[in-house]
Amino acid sequence: MKDLQRVVHLAVTDPDFRAKLVEDPKVAIASSGLRLGADELAAISELCHLIALPAGALVATVLASNLRGKWG
Repeated sequence: MKDLQRVVHLAVTDPDFRAKLVEDPKVAIASSGLRLGADELAAISELCHLIALPAGALVATVLASNLRGKWG
């Protein structure tokens, strides 16, 4: 599994990692022994506010965003 996929997997399945990722993505990723490129790290950093949401709220946020983008 590539490191970016591993970060996403851990963010979804590991509450401790997710909390660390939301707090400080660089530190969480580095302390897990994972390496991301600058673009990947920037993308994860921008998505941290979504990662912190409960699953239902995340789905609602993504759907609302997509609907506004297409029809708003």
